[in-house]
Amino acid sequence: MPDLAGIIPFSATDWPGRLVATGFTQGCPLACRYCHNPSLRPVGVGPVPFEDLLALLTRRRGLLDAAVISGGEPTMHPGLGAAIAAVHELGFPVGLHTSGYSPTRLVALLGTPTTRPDWIGLDIKGLPESVPGVVGCSRAVADRMWESLDLVRASGVDLQIRTTVWPGSRLERDLPELRRRVPHLVVQYARGVDSSGRYRAA
Repeated sequence: MPDLAGIIPFSATDWPGRLVATGFTQGCPLACRYCHNPSLRPVGVGPVPFEDLLALLTRRRGLLDAAVISGGEPTMHPGLGAAIAAVHELGFPVGLHTSGYSPTRLVALLGTPTTRPDWIGLDIKGLPESVPGVVGCSRAVADRMWESLDLVRASGVDLQIRTTVWPGSRLERDLPELRRRVPHLVVQYARGVDSSGRYRAA
């Protein structure tokens, strides 16, 4: 199971309609301009064992509805399936935040009941042609993220699809086409960014 960079013991925002504990995995292959937590980007061992999240869930049984595994990018970690299974074994549903970076790993998770997330919050970073300039990836990676979108929608898992933009950005201009391709898209506006979308640390 992946070690965690940190845990939020109570969150009402990480899974709409649920009160959850959220664990954040360390490491992300993307470099989103608007990222407000760049300390999660470097790949490494987090200081918090995943077992700490399991212990928290056990102590707060009856107070929490579910657990969310966020990042960073959780699908980077080969132990993600074991982590989801461990939470399920405690009797809690599992939500997963992902950019869809690894469709192969998502297929594996969704194909087994014990590792299948009960809800996915999928961050679509923009249209495939716009994504590389915003998150620092190749077009091939951007295409894989859209492949993940297709497979998750086809899986029937409960899903929220969201995107992040900032005023005057290409991403904002692309919104009409993005909404056409992704009905019920949730749009978030980046906070604390400059005119180019780069996060300004306080």
